[in-house]
Amino acid sequence: MSVEQVARDFVMNMNNEQRAMASTTPDAMVDGGLLPKPMPAMEAFKIVHGLNEAMPDFTIDVQQVDVNGNMATVKARWSGTQTGPLDLGMPGMPTIPPTGKKVSVNDTYLVTVQGDKVSHMTVESPMNGGIPGALSQLGIQMPNMPNM
Repeated sequence: MSVEQVARDFVMNMNNEQRAMASTTPDAMVDGGLLPKPMPAMEAFKIVHGLNEAMPDFTIDVQQVDVNGNMATVKARWSGTQTGPLDLGMPGMPTIPPTGKKVSVNDTYLVTVQGDKVSHMTVESPMNGGIPGALSQLGIQMPNMPNM
């Protein structure tokens, strides 16, 4: 499988924890975005699990994939309607009660591919994008988070 296809499939399937984990190396790491430090992919998927629980209609749409060697830059748009409590599983971040609001944000993922698996991902959310952008659309301002 090509680097592009592995990266595309991984990002498209991040909202399916089993598929995403099956697409990673055992020692895969994730960093960037709201993560305070690099962490094992299994731990980072708690955030996606929280999004899935709070937004049963959570979807990820890959917009563009650019490849350079074994790295791919994947630009995607994700969206969902927060009908359940949102718990991102991060220390110091409270559970957000359901708002009934729909969010739609852009996000960028730098994906390193090893064979046919993802070994590393860095989240590089654009301005007004990613989880900070989604929280802003929900009307939530988190401490230590810039205004969007």
